[in-house]
Amino acid sequence: MMERNNKSVLVVDDDRDLRYLLSVRLVSAAYRVYGAANGLEALEQMEKHSVDVVLTDYRMPKMDGFEFLSVCRMRWPGTPVVVFSAEQDNLAHEAVERGAFAWVRKGSEFTMLLEILAYAIQQSVHA
Repeated sequence: MMERNNKSVLVVDDDRDLRYLLSVRLVSAAYRVYGAANGLEALEQMEKHSVDVVLTDYRMPKMDGFEFLSVCRMRWPGTPVVVFSAEQDNLAHEAVERGAFAWVRKGSEFTMLLEILAYAIQQSVHA
């Protein structure tokens, strides 16, 4: 039986199917997972739940990933945010400049994503 790590991830993406797929895979990797369809829902989830790391899309309706990142940095400065997007790599530098822990391209190997999330949690002030 897999040992539970008791760490939680908030997955923020307007693509419901992708959010579900990521959630299933993260649960199988022993994470507690919360989901949100946009930045506004993500802020509501963060008010309700203490999360160890956030995985957010960049392009979403209502509140995009960078707007969410800005609010998150102010309200939860110790919670790492990983931006997860199909957007051009030139936005990766901007994401990190705005306070993202990392930028991951959609379609990257899931094991690499798991490693980045684990490292983000390890480096956070909540660890």
